[in-house]
This record gives sequence, C-alpha cells and structure tokens, in this order.
Amino acid sequence: MPKVTEEYRVARRHEIAQAALRCFARNGFAATSMADIIAESGLSAGAIYGHFTSKDELMELTASEILDARFLEVAEARAQQPLPTPGEIVRLLVTGLMTHIVDIQLLVQVWGQVPINPRLKQMSSEIGARIRAMFTGYLTDWHAQTLRLDEAHALAERQAPVYMGLVQGYVTQTVLFDGFDGEGYLDAVESMSLAG
Repeated sequence: MPKVTEEYRVARRHEIAQAALRCFARNGFAATSMADIIAESGLSAGAIYGHFTSKDELMELTASEILDARFLEVAEARAQQPLPTPGEIVRLLVTGLMTHIVDIQLLVQVWGQVPINPRLKQMSSEIGARIRAMFTGYLTDWHAQTLRLDEAHALAERQAPVYMGLVQGYVTQTVLFDGFDGEGYLDAVESMSLAG
C-alpha cells in the first residue's frame, strides 16, 4: 500500500471540513449529523472517521484554518509602514471572515452552541485568548508610536476586548438585521480609531 503523505492528509482534512461547512450553512450546526457530512463529502464513513471523530472536531479544524489565515493577515499588516490604523485592522479581519466563511451566519450559530457544548466552550475560550493576544500585540505597536512601551501595552490590553467586540458586532448585525450597512459600520470604526 502506498504511503500517504502529510500533504495528502492535510488536503483531505480540508476537503472534509469544507463539506462540513456546506452542511452547517444549509442545515445549521446543531441539525447537521456526521452522516450528512459523509454524504456531502462523497467519501466513505471510514475515510471521514479516519480524520475526524465528531463534527465538533471538524469545527475546531475549520476555526483553526480561518483564525490562522486572519493572524497571517494581521502579521503582514503589522510589518507595513505606516502601521494600519485599528479601524483598518478591523476592516481587514471582517473582510477576511466574509471571504473565508461560506455563510457568515455559521459563526452566530456556533456562538449559540457555546453555552451548552463544553467542547465548543473550551475551543471558544482558546480562540478568544488568541484573538485578544493578537489585538493586544497590534495595539501595543500602534500606541507605541506615541506612548512609552509600558503605557502602550497597558492601554492595548484594555482596548483589545473592545476591538474584538467590534468584529463580533459586525458579524452579529450582518446576520440579525436586514439592511445592515456594513460599509457604514466599518467607516465609523475607522473614524473612531483615528479619533482615539
């Protein structure tokens, strides 16, 4: 039997995760079963379970892929001169999410499962800590242009949850409110960050 390469394993896991996302978008996270994901992927049950034991595990991989892509974008932005404004970073994150996720309502569906699903709650806490650290690092750089480093870091730590909330607010309002003006929202965030 030929040896399976790591590249093949990664590609297959990604293929399965994309099938799961399509199911989640169509049926909702809670209503999607592993049988649905198997049918959507066109693979055998053995092929799926050889990579994932549950849909929660599939969600973890998908979240990790999406998050890693956003972290890379922010790292690239932090290397730019001049440094992008906080509002531009929020726009970058929101644009990346909207491009990467099949249906943005999936985020809200998963968020709704967090209080009742211990595994998703743990995953959510870990993701939140990573995002907070990312914003803190970026905002420290931003404020260090005008403040001493210790002051910049302290201010960044206080502000990071607010900027996280701005991204979550965009996602939530996009899903919940007809006629939500996403561009107007992002423009307002950029004007607030420039004023602060």
